[in-house]
Amino acid sequence: MKTAIDSSIFRDYDIRGTYPDQINEDSFYILGKAISDYLSVQKIAVGYDARLSSPSLFWALAKGIMEQGTDVVNLGLISTEIHYFASGKYNFDANVIISASHNPANYNGLKIVTRGVVPLHGSFGLPDIKKLSIAQKFTTPRKVGSMTEMSILDEWIKHALSFINAANLRPLKVVVDAGNGMGGISWAKISGKIPGEIIPLYFEPDGNFPHHLPDPLKAENLADLQKEILAKSADLGIALDGDADRIFLLDEKGEAVSGTITTAILAEALLKKYGPNPVLYNAVCGRIVPETIKKLGGNPIRVRVGHSFIKEYMKKTDALFAGEHSGHYYFKDNFRADSSAIAGLIILEYLSEKNMPFSEVVSVYDKYPQSGEINFQVKSGEKIVSSLESNFVDALSIDKIDGLSVWYPAWWFNLRPSKTESYVRLNVEADTQDILDEKLSLVENEIINLGGVKQ
Repeated sequence: MKTAIDSSIFRDYDIRGTYPDQINEDSFYILGKAISDYLSVQKIAVGYDARLSSPSLFWALAKGIMEQGTDVVNLGLISTEIHYFASGKYNFDANVIISASHNPANYNGLKIVTRGVVPLHGSFGLPDIKKLSIAQKFTTPRKVGSMTEMSILDEWIKHALSFINAANLRPLKVVVDAGNGMGGISWAKISGKIPGEIIPLYFEPDGNFPHHLPDPLKAENLADLQKEILAKSADLGIALDGDADRIFLLDEKGEAVSGTITTAILAEALLKKYGPNPVLYNAVCGRIVPETIKKLGGNPIRVRVGHSFIKEYMKKTDALFAGEHSGHYYFKDNFRADSSAIAGLIILEYLSEKNMPFSEVVSVYDKYPQSGEINFQVKSGEKIVSSLESNFVDALSIDKIDGLSVWYPAWWFNLRPSKTESYVRLNVEADTQDILDEKLSLVENEIINLGGVKQ
């Protein structure tokens, strides 16, 4: 009898759903067989995060993979950034990480990359695995695969630290909130290898997420970090998401630093170190990013949102670095993969060189008021975006690199449909706060008139 597979778990960038109704051990066993059949490789390395369901899902997935004749390398408890490192460093045929990133505790899922940290996504690989999982007509293997174990944490830490000269660091006081996700295992090791003090918040991986969800995009999840920064008179704070592929920064006053400004700072630090290079930034990042890149002789290239697409663009353009407003930062020398630890270390080195409060560093880049991301629930995101375009025919320019971007001399906005939810996401930036307030209200009203409900 076939195991019922919920087709909605196949997303644009990964496989993800609620446990145990949408995904469970039975479906992961089938997914293991489908992944093995589709990839048709000798060996797949598999790791998992701290979610309560992850260990049993790992064994179910591994069983399916091995029954199809593929060997499994058990990487154990790791973060997504370590998963990418494992793929690049050890050149496995393929890597799988069992994780649901920043989602609530009852979610789980997986991400897959092939040799060279090439991700499978909604246009490559995942549709084939979906078909195999639903049909469940698998090839007959000639043998059963075996399992070996491998620990790579120390090698990962060595790799992350290679991006900086630790001797250049001032003894900064840094509060790091891992939210009981996977980031704490890296920062606990980093702590003893750099000057200064790493003040840990919720480093212990715990799938119950007893303090707050490891989702720094929501302001309530930053409250403990903000309090600790002020209580300890720290130089800055670092917030990590659940699988540690995203990083969010707070200054010494506990004020959040936008992903746009973080992208600009990282771009400057890397361009100063390595000289003029192509640098990618996604369509949501503000104007300070290309301005900073150009000022340092770099070539700014604006690209669509999403890690799988950005990694492809980085390879095509031989880009040094790529930044996303959402907290993902990608490094050429990290196999073009995103890493919160590497981004955090480069920021610490940059602040050490500046030798001034983080808020003063940020103020240099904080030229353009931004709305932040605003979500509207809609029936059809594509229809809303298409309809809105006709209301701005007098714009200086319009592009569709990702959703709809509309440009005027003193302001611009981007509206893009969510890939995973029935939302459109709006970002507005302007030359002044007055212009921002006026134009934000204008665009919001247009979206609401088209049926959008502001969240």
